[in-house]
Amino acid sequence: MADQLAELHRYPFVTNSDAHSLAKIAREYQKIKMAEPSFRELELALKQAAGRGIKANYGLDPQLGKYHRTVCAECLAYSPTYDAACFECGSVKKVRGVADRIQELKTSEGNQNGRPPYIHQVPLEFIPGLGPKMLEKLMNHFGTEMAVLHSVHLDSLKQVIPEKTAVTIDRARRGQLAFHAGGGGKYGKISD
Repeated sequence: MADQLAELHRYPFVTNSDAHSLAKIAREYQKIKMAEPSFRELELALKQAAGRGIKANYGLDPQLGKYHRTVCAECLAYSPTYDAACFECGSVKKVRGVADRIQELKTSEGNQNGRPPYIHQVPLEFIPGLGPKMLEKLMNHFGTEMAVLHSVHLDSLKQVIPEKTAVTIDRARRGQLAFHAGGGGKYGKISD
């Protein structure tokens, strides 16, 4: 989304978690090609120099974010226009969403020139029917949430959790889920 602001085209994007809980730390990250973990190598990667670089960014699907869309501050109904009264309750108070604000400010359709891919993730806590016990079971079998989200084969998931849940995780990986976008401080959710 930020790539629609032309003034940012010359900068590399990095994705880092701003989470305030242990379970959410490091869910947003980037893969960086470096010869060794050092500040000098990081500098080269950020400058895309000497064969170093950012190879991919990973993060929460923006639609699941708490402030993705503009909503009514009173009833949290989606509001397609910031200045009009809410269609549901009539309030004129709004919480402006990031996606809508970027649409107002955008100066470009995006810059794909050498930009690494942004891989959308759907954290396991967003998967319908996947509660704490099932999450613990997955972690015991596969180690990390990132392993489950990106590398554990669907057949392996089906051996540990119900098929419906495993298929939903697989659909999330493939970008095949529909969402009810978040807004006004409330996370989005899977809608299908």
